[in-house]
Amino acid sequence: MGSRLMALLLLLIVAATSAGAGTVLRRGTAADAPTLDPVVAAGTLSAPIINDLFEGLLGKDAALKPIPGSAESWTVSPDGLTYTFRLRPGLQWSDGAPLTAEDFVYSYRRVVTPEVAAPIAGQFYLVENARDIVTGKLPPEKLGVSAPDPRTVVFRLSSPAPYFLDLVGNLNAAPTPRHVIEKHGRDWTRPEHMVTNGPYTLVERIPQTMTKLRRNPRYHAAATVRTDEVEWYPTQDLATSLRRFRAGELDQILNFPPDEIDRLRKEMPDALKIAPSQGVYFLVLNLRKPQLADARVRRALALAVDREGLTGKLLRTGVKPTVSFVGPDFSNYDGIRLPEESQSMAQRQAEARRLLAAAGFGPGKPLTFEYVYDTNEENRKIAVALAAMWQAVGAKAQPVNVDFGQLNRQIRTGAFDVARWSYFASFDDPVALLQLYAGDNTNNYVGYQNPEYDRLLQESNVTADPAARRKLLERAETILILDAPIIPIYDYVRRYLVAPRVQGWVTSGRGPTPSRFLSVQSAAP
Repeated sequence: MGSRLMALLLLLIVAATSAGAGTVLRRGTAADAPTLDPVVAAGTLSAPIINDLFEGLLGKDAALKPIPGSAESWTVSPDGLTYTFRLRPGLQWSDGAPLTAEDFVYSYRRVVTPEVAAPIAGQFYLVENARDIVTGKLPPEKLGVSAPDPRTVVFRLSSPAPYFLDLVGNLNAAPTPRHVIEKHGRDWTRPEHMVTNGPYTLVERIPQTMTKLRRNPRYHAAATVRTDEVEWYPTQDLATSLRRFRAGELDQILNFPPDEIDRLRKEMPDALKIAPSQGVYFLVLNLRKPQLADARVRRALALAVDREGLTGKLLRTGVKPTVSFVGPDFSNYDGIRLPEESQSMAQRQAEARRLLAAAGFGPGKPLTFEYVYDTNEENRKIAVALAAMWQAVGAKAQPVNVDFGQLNRQIRTGAFDVARWSYFASFDDPVALLQLYAGDNTNNYVGYQNPEYDRLLQESNVTADPAARRKLLERAETILILDAPIIPIYDYVRRYLVAPRVQGWVTSGRGPTPSRFLSVQSAAP
């Protein structure tokens, strides 16, 4: 579809829905959601929409903190290995079918089924037999999740995990309707087929243009849902998104051009919302590529990055430069310190050149690679700056611009050299990030393998003392950063613009307020 035709269609949609604006919430997002299947949506831009459509055993409050959801209560055994959840009575899918404990058992089995290829499967290795199921050694029916009766879901863990309740609250562990999936297969998320259990149902989806949701009358807390309809509009161009917000076409957007922040502070202080987050902007390096297999090469590329220059001079949006993967906003974690934090940029560049030379690269044999990033003005600026920083130490990067869907596919299939990536922790524990690069994790797209790193993560799961556990995780993170399969750039802040007419907004570093808590105040006649 041509850009002019798409823009015209978008304007027609807005015009057609302008009547009754008091009951419609129009929200902007950075790009079209690649999937609305909760089980396969991890690491994508689908999260806010899926939060509107589904609810797991635990739900989310307005600040996206875990609260009772489909389960009204739960208990934990003294040894921390058995979790028993009691479902609310009378739960239903949006089509009226009963929602029972067996639906949750089915959904968790989907998470670890190899053919489904759920990106979060590795997070559930602590559930009994999950690892062997993901690796094909056991069938999904052997997973340590059972339904002794229609309202009870029981998990058996292979080792205690202090973060398990947060993990269960992850939207990617929400139930999915077996009776619909078995009938329609991958097409089950099409509007004419999709069945949900959350505050909203899917009404319409126009790719790259709009996703429309409507209040789900069968949601157990439907009476508390404050907005009848929600429309999500994807816009990759941040300037266009801001223009639409200024024009009143969007009630809330998730980002805006970074160079606009000073003007927005002056002109729209009531609309501007900024909060630190448990997310990190980083680069992934494909260790399967010969030129990147040597850790000295990867460390050289990491040392050459001037993070302070990127964040303080180029972006100026409040994001914090970082050499570590786990940011400062995680509970019970002090973070790591690295030698380069006390070095000048000139010293770091000299060490980068030395490492490249030791790995066999130099003027006669320069290190060359492609750097892939997705369409976005901020990403483009960073790509240009990174190429210049690497050029200064003798490495030649060729920036390649693709849309987010293509970037996602290239990273997940290993079809990249170095690429921009980001990740937001799905629960408040360093393991939410560190587990991504365990040797057998399904999210380990870079091919990183370090037995000591894996051992430290596993030991942290069975260590009850918080201080001892923190030291184990810090040792693991230090290994990861020095091996450099990833290069952290900055810790995210959440940047929103929320129109004053939107009621119920709570600014949170965990993400945007779910639509069920929001309403739009009608304009004065």
